[in-house]
Amino acid sequence: MRLRLMRTVLIVAAMSVVGMAQNKRDDAVRKDRETVEPAGKWIYNDLPRGLAEAKRSGRPVLVVFR
Repeated sequence: MRLRLMRTVLIVAAMSVVGMAQNKRDDAVRKDRETVEPAGKWIYNDLPRGLAEAKRSGRPVLVVFR
């Protein structure tokens, strides 16, 4: 019984750590977007504009669906 309780506590603790790491990652991505998008390096949420820019520059397109 005691072993089962310890396992449960460890699993819950591990899951909370993973959740906190994901929140930090989400915040980092949002910060990157705020700094990089105005500089014109990345195009967010505008596939037609991205495709037009790729065609104009002759560069490939990387599309990420979340």
